[in-house]
Amino acid sequence: KLSENAGYGIDKILGWEKLTGKTVTFESDMLISTVTYPLASTKDSRNAGENSGEIEKQSTRERLIALIKENPRITRASLSQQLGISSSNVQFHIERLKSEGIIQRVGSPRNGHWKFPSE
Repeated sequence: KLSENAGYGIDKILGWEKLTGKTVTFESDMLISTVTYPLASTKDSRNAGENSGEIEKQSTRERLIALIKENPRITRASLSQQLGISSSNVQFHIERLKSEGIIQRVGSPRNGHWKFPSE
């Protein structure tokens, strides 16, 4: 059972590079393995520090909106894969956008599409 789970999540680890543009490094010896996730650089270094988490959220939010605009019928699973984030994180951002009135779901969950009421 341990060997079955040994490789679980490697695809998500490697997704870090897609998400941030930075390469994850692996170092290992007989006793310990280390995985290093370099932080993504922010475009505006003046806002680094306390607001860096907020910048990342805005970036994910902007990319989410752009993907929905490109394909209003896009699924949450596809958004999760393309953004390199979990489906629950996609759900969080979508719920927030819906509550702010930025996006709206039209039709059924299976056959519906996203709409931007302000456009």
